[in-house]
Amino acid sequence: MKDFKQIRNALRLNNIQRFGLVRFALVLTVLCLSILWGANTMGAHAQTRCSGKSYDVVSGDTLSAIAEQFGLKWQDLAKQNELTNPNLIFVGQQICLSNAEKSNPAPAPAPVQKQPVTTAPAAPAQTTSTSIDGMIDQVFGAYAPGAKHVAMCESSMNPNATNSYAIGGSHAAGLFQILYPSTWNTTSQASQSPYNAQANIKAAYEIFQRDGYSWREWVCQP
Repeated sequence: MKDFKQIRNALRLNNIQRFGLVRFALVLTVLCLSILWGANTMGAHAQTRCSGKSYDVVSGDTLSAIAEQFGLKWQDLAKQNELTNPNLIFVGQQICLSNAEKSNPAPAPAPVQKQPVTTAPAAPAQTTSTSIDGMIDQVFGAYAPGAKHVAMCESSMNPNATNSYAIGGSHAAGLFQILYPSTWNTTSQASQSPYNAQANIKAAYEIFQRDGYSWREWVCQP
């Protein structure tokens, strides 16, 4: 019985010692990893002392973005700041800028010369007179004075004038007292009313023109 207790105590001591060795090994491993991580972090932060312009890293920065911001090459920034891993920078880290070589910016595009825009002058508006005198001037042109004299004589310049005296079943109608429907239907205004002042003036000019610019079909003469 005494031997059994000694053996049990020996085994218990052996387990304690083994557990102590394991725990010691774990602690030593964690300590080594911490030392290595600290060394890497120090290496990542290691840099030369800036003698000129510098930049403090903020959240979201990358080395290439910082280089682009200042018109520099990220390779030169990494070399000047002794960054073994250009992808590893930290908030608050100071990046030296003064000795880095500037990148060649792309040449600015040549300004586009705009061609002057020319607009054609607007055509003068066609004006149409609503007065009888004005309409006769527009239709008869140089012959307007004689035409006005004939219209005054025939109808007293009244577009609604009519002559009840029939000639071959037609009556003189309108401003120039044109026989309607016989003579009126031979003009381009046949579809219009002879009492339409403008239509009557145009029909009168057609008759005047086809008669060789004469007033032979009218009783009244210029």
